[in-house]
Amino acid sequence: MPEEYFKALFHAVPCPVLIVDEDVRIVDCNPSAAGLVGPDREHQYMHRSGEALHCVHAGATPGGCGHSEHCRDCVIRNSVGEALRDGKTVRRRTRMRRRTVPGGETNEVDLAVTAAPFSDGAKPLVLLVFEDLSELMLLRRMVPICSHCKKIRNDRNYWESVEEYLLKHTDLEFTHSICERCMEEHFKEFIPRSPNR
Repeated sequence: MPEEYFKALFHAVPCPVLIVDEDVRIVDCNPSAAGLVGPDREHQYMHRSGEALHCVHAGATPGGCGHSEHCRDCVIRNSVGEALRDGKTVRRRTRMRRRTVPGGETNEVDLAVTAAPFSDGAKPLVLLVFEDLSELMLLRRMVPICSHCKKIRNDRNYWESVEEYLLKHTDLEFTHSICERCMEEHFKEFIPRSPNR
């Protein structure tokens, strides 16, 4: 397939995608990565991902990303290393403290990180895919729910069913069934009885 096809495919991926080398330096990134690395993608090339992503630990030492004591436990850096070492895709979850802009306020973002190794013929590279899980993690942490009817209070202070709430805030789909307890309590007449009963 022509190179233009793969470039168009790379640019169409809705998740932020970086192509990085063994030191997690950015070789290329797709337009969706602009939300993480900033709109000036050209400026980010050959910067380490921690610097481009504004990780709070990237500036902790003069060596930058990869040289602070926190970098030993960095899920992104370790996933890239493991993917290159083992030659297989690595998927991890992490919470990253980053600055909204260099020198600005910090925030935390929950990420699913996928590191997939490949080679461009000259050197080993890793396709690094980020999925923002922040909204899902917030949903998992605390949701106001009625102790009686089990409806959830949304951010506009309206009460809606758990199903409605989850459909709006996640990409979950529901199927419906009836548990044994509810079947026994509410639909007893529809429970098939064995001839011995």
